[in-house]
Amino acid sequence: MKTIGDSAQQSSSPTEKEKECADWQALLERIPYAQHLGLEVQRDDAVLLVHMPCREALIGNFMLPALHGGVLGALIELTARVAAQSQDTGKRCPRILDSHINYLRSAKARSTFASAEIVRQGRRTSLVRVICWQGDKSKLIASGQVQLLLPTIAPKQEDLHEQQAQQT
Repeated sequence: MKTIGDSAQQSSSPTEKEKECADWQALLERIPYAQHLGLEVQRDDAVLLVHMPCREALIGNFMLPALHGGVLGALIELTARVAAQSQDTGKRCPRILDSHINYLRSAKARSTFASAEIVRQGRRTSLVRVICWQGDKSKLIASGQVQLLLPTIAPKQEDLHEQQAQQT
């Protein structure tokens, strides 16, 4: 199994770690729903984390108050997509094939963190495991497993893509 932390441990200088963090943030900023959720990339030791700050708009149950389950599901899926895309040499935009979300406890109205572990990264698909917590990493609020499809470019489209790149 390859974790996201493995690639961070291989990079030795702080600038490489900062670049990896900036690359993840750039990938998140290209996803409109990630922008709506206010997702930010942070580094914790050798692992990259996705931080979701709490806002009133994300609360699903005002009686507790607790975050909406769909927000947690989106955090898991978006974290998996960014992790898979950051490990893909072609920088293709993965599509979700399947996801399994486990809601383990009520998510309080506070900052939430997620980290990803790539179980398998192939040529066409990627399988990513994600965990979410608030405050104490040993007390998970949700976990999930996401299977992603990494699209291939058809030969004719690839030629068009190369021609367009040469023109610019």
